[in-house]
Amino acid sequence: MVDQMHGQVLDENNPCITPNLDKLAKRGVKFNKAHTANPVCSPARASIMTGLLPHNHGVTTVTHTVDEDQSNLRREKEHWAQRLKEDGYNTAYFGKWHVERSNKLEEFGWDTYALIDGVSTEYINANKKHKDSIDKMQPHLFIDNPPGYKTTPFYGVSNIPTEERVLGLVSNKAKKFLKEEKDDKPWACFISVIEPHDPFISSKKFYDMYENIELKLPKSFNDDFKDKPNIYKRGKKVFENMTEQDHIESIRNYYAMITEIDHEYGKIIDMIEENGDLDNTIIIFTSDHGEALSSHGIYAKNLAAFEEIYRIPMIISGPEIQKNKISEDLITSMDLCPTILDLLNSKEIEKIDSNSFKRILCTDEVNTINKSFAEYDGTRLQLKQRVLWYKNLKYIFNGFDFDELYDLEVDPDEIVNLIDSEKYKKEKKEIIQLYWKELKKNGDHSILNLDNNPVMKIIEFGPNE
Repeated sequence: MVDQMHGQVLDENNPCITPNLDKLAKRGVKFNKAHTANPVCSPARASIMTGLLPHNHGVTTVTHTVDEDQSNLRREKEHWAQRLKEDGYNTAYFGKWHVERSNKLEEFGWDTYALIDGVSTEYINANKKHKDSIDKMQPHLFIDNPPGYKTTPFYGVSNIPTEERVLGLVSNKAKKFLKEEKDDKPWACFISVIEPHDPFISSKKFYDMYENIELKLPKSFNDDFKDKPNIYKRGKKVFENMTEQDHIESIRNYYAMITEIDHEYGKIIDMIEENGDLDNTIIIFTSDHGEALSSHGIYAKNLAAFEEIYRIPMIISGPEIQKNKISEDLITSMDLCPTILDLLNSKEIEKIDSNSFKRILCTDEVNTINKSFAEYDGTRLQLKQRVLWYKNLKYIFNGFDFDELYDLEVDPDEIVNLIDSEKYKKEKKEIIQLYWKELKKNGDHSILNLDNNPVMKIIEFGPNE
């Protein structure tokens, strides 16, 4: 798993160089419409582990942004790694955890773990060294807008070798674990890196690979936000002093970071193959959430619900899994929990918000999952947001402003908000009715209880319509 990589990177004709991920996709199934259950780290990662939406597992925001009595994982909730351990697997976790605040991974099914963020001095020092390593002789940018805030590094090129960065440290730990594993016991290894999370600081070797590749700004770049919630416009002001070349350089460094990840993960896959285990190993590649990367003129996540933020890469290969298959099914990252257990014939975790998509992986079945759901309660800025995808439509409930509705088939860049469109009046009513049903199904009492408070009846159609 990587951090903050959007799914668009793996689209056909995208200029990002990912030979090993492309090779992995040919060995398995690539999902073009996978979404995260939540657009920030901790809630998204906890959902992957438990198969639950954030309001049900308890981690509703990034843990380091709130007090210790807030956003705590409910300890009675089971994790898929616990099931694997019960089944006799050796389990190992290397790298960024950020699922909950105790950092006692043994309590969640992981026998061996190392380089955990916030705990490992080696991880912390490597991450700091990386952020401080921008070569001022190369194109770079420090964000100093608006005035009065601390200047922060945004993009640049580093001469630090991969081995001294979090990516290299985590990769080497994983390779050591895999090298030492014996054939008498199955294993599960989670390899979690912080890249390509901002700041976008790439290695010179991989940055140079894009020297002769034309990079373009996204079609939505000049969105004036006239039909979008005003908070999006406020967030966009941070980047108003950036030149067009600054935006291109940001994309270049982001892609270069991903190419470096691809290179390292390729080494791990090669090691599995050299060990003779490739045909007997399930490999999952994904991200916790996406990155706006100048779409609509903004970056990171936190404010908006655009596809670049919610849509994630997802490739799965392994025994009995279809080869070279492209799926347009609407799956979410939290579906990984029941799917992993289903693939391994492990005991299922009951009463969760997700479903196994094993049948999509292991049969010719296509395009049968036509609905998915995600939720967000904000990070630092508490912005209640719920997102429902249904067929070609995407509905966004914004508790802080007016809602959004997009037809992703005709407007994949989400430029035109259809929430007040007469043409889509019927579709809007249908998807809002589906939205209320989704809230009832997953027990989102906070929103359902709007029905009991007159001033909060802000959605056009209520749950009883």
